[in-house]
Amino acid sequence: MNTLEFDVLVLGGGPAGTAAATLLAQRSHRVALVRPTNTPTGALAESIPPSARRLLAELGVLKATDAAGFFPNNGNSVWWANNESRSENFSGDGNGYHVDRTGFERVLVSAAEAIGARVLIGMTARKAVESETCWKVSCEAEDGGMVEIQAPWVLDATGRHGFLARDVRETDRSTTTLAITQRFEKLSGWDEATGNHTLIESYQDGWAWSVPLSPTLRCFTVMVDQRHAELEGREVSEILREELAKTTHLASMLDHVNTKGDSWACSSSLYHARKYSRPGLLLVGDAGSFIDPLSSYGVKKALASGWLAGIVVHTALIDAPMTDVALDFFDNRERSVYQSYRHRSAEFFEEAASVYGHPYWTTRAEAARAAVGAGSGPDDEDWLEDLEGTHVPVDLVRAAHERIRSAESLNSRAHPDLRIIKRPAIRSQRIVMKRHLMSDTYPKGIRYVRGIDLLRLVELAPRFDQVPDIWNGYNEKEAPVSLPDFLVGLSTAFAAGLLVHPDQ
Repeated sequence: MNTLEFDVLVLGGGPAGTAAATLLAQRSHRVALVRPTNTPTGALAESIPPSARRLLAELGVLKATDAAGFFPNNGNSVWWANNESRSENFSGDGNGYHVDRTGFERVLVSAAEAIGARVLIGMTARKAVESETCWKVSCEAEDGGMVEIQAPWVLDATGRHGFLARDVRETDRSTTTLAITQRFEKLSGWDEATGNHTLIESYQDGWAWSVPLSPTLRCFTVMVDQRHAELEGREVSEILREELAKTTHLASMLDHVNTKGDSWACSSSLYHARKYSRPGLLLVGDAGSFIDPLSSYGVKKALASGWLAGIVVHTALIDAPMTDVALDFFDNRERSVYQSYRHRSAEFFEEAASVYGHPYWTTRAEAARAAVGAGSGPDDEDWLEDLEGTHVPVDLVRAAHERIRSAESLNSRAHPDLRIIKRPAIRSQRIVMKRHLMSDTYPKGIRYVRGIDLLRLVELAPRFDQVPDIWNGYNEKEAPVSLPDFLVGLSTAFAAGLLVHPDQ
């Protein structure tokens, strides 16, 4: 059996694994990426929001993704709990994407290989043995040949399979969700108003969603619970059709359509890891946790997890004393992300439960609230904008903004009880210790929001009475920031009590 040696072995070639491998290869580490030829998720169609473009740019794959010709993602249309349609049209620079998972993974794997990662396609990890200095992972090729790969670091990005992760995962036993999907073609085309939208609709005992892949091709998926649906002895395609018939809006779209390919089912039940990292091993993306697809942020979650995993391992390889700090940073972030999405899904489940009263919804609402408990995690959708966790209630930020607008002169000062602490943060794709502001309200420290350095603001704002002067002064020492982002940062500084007005 041949033996290959690397600095890092990445198991799994989905968005999480390729993101980690790409970043590490960019940093000149010897990286091997092992993946089967065909993955279980290859048949999926998925939505990627525009906010993921920054992650793709950080990884150097934005141009390749744009050039791949994926169908644009311009927004969402939702029919939830018998309410009227709620539509969100994405604005700003660039669209999101509606992708077939196979095509998207092909782009990401090619990018990882082009930057220098060793890509071993058609191989599956079979056995892993850990010693004091390295992992030894036996991988089997499709022709039956075996290769042993040795590396001090292994990143398990094998998704739901969880080659190493499944031993430390906890499944949410309160709900059992099965996703059933099928592609449909409509030669006359779909409704132009929502032709580039992800569509989501709830019904009595489940929910459904649809992702467009072209003007004439859409993927429809229903999310059913094995405990409540009659599944035994029935064809998957039959179940899908009967579930879609329970909807109103999605069902109306299925006249005069042709099926494309086979219907397909997979588990979508939730799980999370008890711990996401330890020396030599990280659980990345869906290997560590699986969030409800209701969020439409699954791919972005995987990309962000892989990006951060690459940063953490890069830090450990070049700055060994920072290893434990970096691993804790990763573990806390992955745990917080899972909690955040559980918190967000609970609101949707409770809304549906109040209308339908069906066990499908009531059990999900109860389980989500119980899982979240007192700590809801960060309530931001764009993790890359602020991976360091400044989360101030939105209503307080808005109120602070209105007071700033109405004030003739700010005449602000730093809160007298503010203190400076050091805590881990990301800088130049590595984990470092940086100064943060700490108060009784924020004992863990806060530093950034929307890319605005709150520490810099607190030092600068008391020197000026007018907002434009503070903005200009900030841009003199920092990379120029937009006025809207600056105003959010300034409003947050007041809302969090970092800055106070003269009468406070």
